[in-house]
Amino acid sequence: MPVIVDAHHHFLAPGRIDYPFLRFLPDLARPLGSDDLEPLLRDAGVDRTICVQAADALEETAFLLEQAARADWVAGVVGWVPLADPDATARALERFAAPGSRLCGIRHLIHDEPDPDWLVQEPVLASLARLAAAGLAFDLSAFSPRHLEHVVTLAERVPDLDVVICHFGMPRIDLGEWEPWASRFAEAAGHPRCHVKISGLDLFLGGCDAARIQPYVDHALACFGPRRLLWASNWPVSLQLRGYRELLETGRAVIAACSEAERTAILGGNALRVYRLGRAES
Repeated sequence: MPVIVDAHHHFLAPGRIDYPFLRFLPDLARPLGSDDLEPLLRDAGVDRTICVQAADALEETAFLLEQAARADWVAGVVGWVPLADPDATARALERFAAPGSRLCGIRHLIHDEPDPDWLVQEPVLASLARLAAAGLAFDLSAFSPRHLEHVVTLAERVPDLDVVICHFGMPRIDLGEWEPWASRFAEAAGHPRCHVKISGLDLFLGGCDAARIQPYVDHALACFGPRRLLWASNWPVSLQLRGYRELLETGRAVIAACSEAERTAILGGNALRVYRLGRAES
């Protein structure tokens, strides 16, 4: 039986951790953990998940790993380490990435950085090289075409690093935005170790609209191919706690034209492979 993997969701611990984005989503400003998500996974038929950081804090990395230890269906954690300081990154990896840890990747909220070129500073690139050496992926929180441009630099400077673009780079599909997003997206696909999560496209629409999402998924399929796409829910931000099953059904709808083997890869196998989580369905 093919394994379905949600490649991007969050757990939240307001009060313990500061989440700047909750200022815009006050309904989510409450503890949300594995006990809240598990019944939704069972209802939708999702087998495993990857939990992703939502705050640039070591404390949240510790919190996510604690949650993962309570739920065997959390296959991996994408945490945070201080990439601007390579020595501090090394110390954090010693703490969190020991053998047996579920840490499988790192993300930094680059879209919150005032400098749009923060990612390609020399100290950050040095830290990313440490991630590659440790076998960890890097989740790219790209919210603009400028962020997507940096994939070319990563391919040149840290060629062994697996890069995973979150939420398609956040094109404003509600406004019909296409360029320059589409061109930068295609350029990013030139890096063979760059991947994309099919997630977040509902955010500007206020709900799942497969017909409006479809052209963006088709462009991703044309640029990256089905072996480099990963389905993800972005729970609880997407649909804000309502309609987890709908997110999966929409994901299935927009890849319906793919072969059965390709759909199996997008819905689970690719995530297991990219994040090095053991058995990968292909």
